This record gives sequence, structure tokens and C-alpha cells, in this order.
Amino acid sequence: MAFFDADSMASPFRIVNLVVGALMILGGISSFFPLSFQSVIIALYIILLGALVVTAEFSLPSQITKYASFLMSFVGRGLFYIFMGALILAPGALRIVGGAVIMLVGAIFVVLEFTPSIEPPTNMRAGEIGYEPAVGETV
Repeated sequence: MAFFDADSMASPFRIVNLVVGALMILGGISSFFPLSFQSVIIALYIILLGALVVTAEFSLPSQITKYASFLMSFVGRGLFYIFMGALILAPGALRIVGGAVIMLVGAIFVVLEFTPSIEPPTNMRAGEIGYEPAVGETV
């Protein structure tokens, strides 16, 4: 499947996830200030997890499907987005808008989990992307 397939419902989800990932990276950069040990650690985590979201839209290494399997469902990704948006949400225009948008997308993803007519895109279905669980491991 091409990245931007006009006939597929996956394209809007991919675009939204890329925007959320970019907002997470920008929010992480803005979280460095005011400069303190805590703000630097939180900012680095937000940037790295934003890069993880962007990476998950282009390729899914087995490490992501194994150790970050919560990204493989609407509810898991939605709760993750709500949490990350709450971390970013702070005084400052970029952080307020970015955090609020990320939290809103997260809430929409949680609702989509319980909407039977909406199928998750292929990059959010662990069984269809080649991840084979180890013996005794459940997905």
C-alpha cells in the first residue's frame, strides 16, 4: 500500500498521527524552558516518544510492536496521546495549543475504539504487520 492512498481510510489516520508526532516534538522542544533538570528529562522523553510516533507511521520495527504494543490500538494510542498532551500542556501558546490538540486527538481515538464501523489502519494491527509473538507470549 502506498503511503498516501486516496481510496484508503488509513491516509487520514497517518496524517493525523504525523501531525501529532510533530506537535509532540515541538512541544518537547518548548518544554526545555525554563531550564531545569526535570524539564530537560521530560522534554527529552516527549521528543523521543514523538519521534517514535512518527517512525511508527513509516515502518514498524518489531521492537515497537513488541514493547510499545499500546500503539497498535485506538484506545492504547488514544490514552497515550492524552497522557502526552497533558505533559505538554503548560503556559505558553505553543504548549497550550499543542497539548490541547494532542489530547483532543487522543479522546477521538478512544471513541473510535468503540465505533464498530471504523477499522484501525494496517499499521495499528499487530497481526497484519508481520509481528509474530514468541512462544508463550500473548499479543
